[in-house]
Amino acid sequence: MRTRVKNLIVVSLSLLMVFGILFQSVPVQAAETENELNVVYYNQGDYPDSKIGTSTIKAAGCGPVCVAVCYSSLTGKKVSIPKICKLAYKKGWYINGAGCTHYVIPGLSKEYGLKSKGLGTNMNAIKKALKAGHPVVALMGPGDFTGSGHFIVVTKLVGNNRVEVADVGSRARTAQTWSLKKIVKQSKDYADAGGPFWEISLPFKEKESINNGMISTEKTVDIKAIAKVED
Repeated sequence: MRTRVKNLIVVSLSLLMVFGILFQSVPVQAAETENELNVVYYNQGDYPDSKIGTSTIKAAGCGPVCVAVCYSSLTGKKVSIPKICKLAYKKGWYINGAGCTHYVIPGLSKEYGLKSKGLGTNMNAIKKALKAGHPVVALMGPGDFTGSGHFIVVTKLVGNNRVEVADVGSRARTAQTWSLKKIVKQSKDYADAGGPFWEISLPFKEKESINNGMISTEKTVDIKAIAKVED
């Protein structure tokens, strides 16, 4: 009798173990929610003889070239680098002997039908923009990227604290990943026009529609704003 009871207990425990294995909760990895940007890269060094004002694009065209990177990456359309640099000079966003003003980023973004939002040095806002698939133009001060001043594009968040960049002045620096904290620390101490970081995105228009007596708001891309500067 004792042996029979013992065997029943063993069988019951075995069944419990089997069911436990079959129905145990398995951790599920959270779905990836980031919108990855398809980066189109331009390098100002590829235009050694093309002018921006009295200087060359190779020497002083980083601001307009960064906007070109953002435009092409967001729309998939090509940009004429000499043309966008000429526009920057025509609009007064490039000053001979001094370089590009900080307004070159929001100014050219608007001219090319893009939305520009100044982020200051808010690291959380920069991360949020990158997670949304929006490139962020950064105005860098002395450090790893420049001895004085230089625009680059931060293109992707890697993990929680590192980023990829499109440095229009260096393919070598573009091939690396960087500490976001370091980039923020090395950005310009003082910047106008909402900088030293700007989130660049496609423009949206609020469109109201009536559905069964209820007003709903839809966001639609303003295609006309983009098409007007297509090369």
